Amino acid sequence: MQPEGYLMPSLRWDRIISGMVLILCLGWTPVLAEDDSTEDAHIQVLLGATRYFDLNFQHRSTTDPSVEATSEITVMPALGISGGMPLLKGPVTLGLEGGALFSWRNDSVTAVGQGGGNVRVYIDNKLYLLDLFFGPYVIADLGQRTRIYAGAGPLLMVGQYDTSSDEHVSESETIREDESSMASGVGLQARAGIEFKFEDGSLMGLCVRGFNSRLDFEDVAEDNEVKGLQFLITFTPTP
Repeated sequence: MQPEGYLMPSLRWDRIISGMVLILCLGWTPVLAEDDSTEDAHIQVLLGATRYFDLNFQHRSTTDPSVEATSEITVMPALGISGGMPLLKGPVTLGLEGGALFSWRNDSVTAVGQGGGNVRVYIDNKLYLLDLFFGPYVIADLGQRTRIYAGAGPLLMVGQYDTSSDEHVSESETIREDESSMASGVGLQARAGIEFKFEDGSLMGLCVRGFNSRLDFEDVAEDNEVKGLQFLITFTPTP
């Protein structure tokens, strides 16, 4: 039984992420309002999904190493925000942008002993990924209502992987384990998109983003290269 006031690692992580996203959202507002030199700066809300490639986690029984299962992470929802500051204006605008994207996923797998033996392991996984990115961007207008943009640069990815397992050794014996591991790594990202302008000056569009990083979780046997493609709907409020 946990002491009063104790929070599971995943709950603490949820609160940290929520706080960081809120700070990013609120932090840009006074900057844009008080400084005339940033009147062309913009905020962009990002919502979509991430397709991961070869992101797998191996699970083995504590009593019988031959009993194993693989949790394959393929698709995760993504939510984030970015902000851009133009440095050179013209038919083509150059600037700097930075932002954060948060993804999460719950997954369950079962490992069964060979020949349907007595050993069965039921595993619940929770994966949280926070992606902080920064770099230059370029915007080009295609008429009065449409613009395209592209950006690239480094990223810092932070992840937490929580695992809860119930291992049924026999009808009367069950072993329960809870593990949590955090990791961080740097990488690269690039994105491109198109936006369409409304009458009030706000924009909505689509964005495709690719990224690559590496996370070495302590309690996971394999080193995990985190790479994938994100397909995002974007909304840019009126400046």
